[in-house]
Amino acid sequence: MAKSIPNDIFQYSLHSAYNAGLKDGGPPVAFLTNHGNHGLGVFEDEESDLVQVDGIAYSIDKDGDVEPAEKDDQLPFVMVTIFQPTQRVKPPQSTTNKKLLEVFQAGKNTTMPFRIRGPFKYINTKQQTYWDAKGTIFGFFVPNWQSAISGEGLQCCFLSEDKGNGGRVVEFETDEGAVLEWSKCGRFHLGFPQDEDYDELQL
Repeated sequence: MAKSIPNDIFQYSLHSAYNAGLKDGGPPVAFLTNHGNHGLGVFEDEESDLVQVDGIAYSIDKDGDVEPAEKDDQLPFVMVTIFQPTQRVKPPQSTTNKKLLEVFQAGKNTTMPFRIRGPFKYINTKQQTYWDAKGTIFGFFVPNWQSAISGEGLQCCFLSEDKGNGGRVVEFETDEGAVLEWSKCGRFHLGFPQDEDYDELQL
């Protein structure tokens, strides 16, 4: 598995396995730097999310506070890629997550990493809601057939411009000047847990 191929996705474990309770272990944060410069995942504590932007991994706690992630912290579920966008547009003002999902779903059966940079009217995350926010949303569009493997729809996190706040995105609405970039994934690499807990799950 060559790490130098842009937009290949490296994933550890299954979204369905995490939801079924496999929330311990996994590769350390240092895994990210070996396989990509953008990504997202979840930590063992079940309260913190991980987002990687421009080669730096950040931990987002339950209150939305952000700090650099510890290299040894383990990730029971994680997706990473060397993001090299092939498409770039300025979406219409007030573009929502629902509209973006509709665009990506239109005849597309391929997983796609995407990034939105610039101002947002609001971003609702599982941690809190941010109004008149500036920063980066990074994540993956997951087609319906892959939902049990990687999640459903838009799987993404927000990182504020000052790197102080963020969260797992639920809803958003762009403001004037936002830029959307994306690319199709050419290859998908999946690593399976090797322990008895995984073997005992009824997936």
